[in-house]
Amino acid sequence: MVKGYEKRRVDNYKQTRMLMFTMVRLHGDPKSSPSSPEQLWELPGDEENKMTDSDYREIFKRLTTNG
Repeated sequence: MVKGYEKRRVDNYKQTRMLMFTMVRLHGDPKSSPSSPEQLWELPGDEENKMTDSDYREIFKRLTTNG
């Protein structure tokens, strides 16, 4: 139950972050504005979704061997 509550809180923060990111991109300076929501505001769980070089190599390997 606690993990579900924490996930819901993080999801709410992600929605708020996306809204803030949209406002910064629309009204902020394009040169100094962050290029992704994660650069604007890091949240717990963001590092889990980042792909590593080995992930990219594995995807490229699967695409080149099957195609």
